[in-house]
Amino acid sequence: MSRLKPLHPEEMAPAQRRYYDTIMNRPNNRHLPEGTPLTGPFHAWQRSPDFAEKLNDWTRYLREAGLLELRLMELVAITVGRVWSAEVVFAAHGPAAVAAGIDSDIVEAIRRSETPEFEKADEAAVYHFIHLLMTTHEVDDGTYQAALDELGEPALVELIGLAGLYATASMTLNAFRIPVRPGMERPYPDKM
Repeated sequence: MSRLKPLHPEEMAPAQRRYYDTIMNRPNNRHLPEGTPLTGPFHAWQRSPDFAEKLNDWTRYLREAGLLELRLMELVAITVGRVWSAEVVFAAHGPAAVAAGIDSDIVEAIRRSETPEFEKADEAAVYHFIHLLMTTHEVDDGTYQAALDELGEPALVELIGLAGLYATASMTLNAFRIPVRPGMERPYPDKM
């Protein structure tokens, strides 16, 4: 159960409402009924709309002008989401990863906390780099070099920033115990 009560539009301060409108106007939310409270990390971030807008700018840059392909961005999301056992991240980005071109067997292996087998060198480099960084807080020379060879320095910087964004989202979800949206399948049903 979430530690935060839902915020309805009529209860929001003007800055919260502007943030709400920004999130609700995203393509994946346009089908929701008017007045639906925000879910996911947005539910928490809305409490600090200035902070939320900065995160929005960061996300917008990475998604619209960044150097990483969507396929690799979604791989980062599910890798970080799984390390943090953040159900909302994986529930939202698991299907998005498959839609972006990540093999469903890879997504399922990550969901089960198993090391996936990759056919694509860039996916292997990204997964191993991010998983190692998230779990050990450092990256050995071989893993670093593989990621550098696949991505180059500028994209490697963005890769680390993207992982930080999803770590922020995952920590927010876990700290506030924000559940998956009604109708979404829980990816780790054994998680409390």
